[in-house]
Amino acid sequence: MPARLGILGGTFDPIHNGHVLLAQAVSERLTLDRVLFVPAADPPHKGDQVASAAHRLQMVRLAIDGLDGFEVSCVEIDREGPSYTVDTLRQLSARHEDNDLFLIIGADNVADLSSWYDPEGVLELATVVSGTRAEAAGTGSDRFAHRIQQLRTPAYDISSTDIRQRLQLGLPIRYLVPEAVERYVAKRGLYSSL
Repeated sequence: MPARLGILGGTFDPIHNGHVLLAQAVSERLTLDRVLFVPAADPPHKGDQVASAAHRLQMVRLAIDGLDGFEVSCVEIDREGPSYTVDTLRQLSARHEDNDLFLIIGADNVADLSSWYDPEGVLELATVVSGTRAEAAGTGSDRFAHRIQQLRTPAYDISSTDIRQRLQLGLPIRYLVPEAVERYVAKRGLYSSL
């Protein structure tokens, strides 16, 4: 029987508790064997990332350390060029031939799927699964929305943008990010002067 492999990609600038909780909820609902967190090296749709790929990778490692069934993949960081999801899925599909792939996205990404590079390829390579996000609940106007498996997951209104803004203003981020990520950000002064 093929293993069920979840894939949660993102800029993770920084990774926050909403990312981890989404992965946990989807993993439980779909009985996934593992979830790979895939930090983007050069996300083509994001021009505002602040932390380097090395910092973002380390924060992902810290966020999921000790959590059963969660792993980090450097597939995008190790690959040259823009981090297109379809290319990542092709690589992971080749590496994990006996796995069924489940691409985990937030509900806020459903409406953006048609703007992704080769969305048809994405949908052919993996089952796309959307969780709920508070500000995007009910989103589904994208032409691909009917091909996405939408799951009810806890809605946490947390965003990396808001976390960066809080840090710039000197506000605490406790309970928004895993404690190890909070310590890493503080020790290195990340996001304090954007």
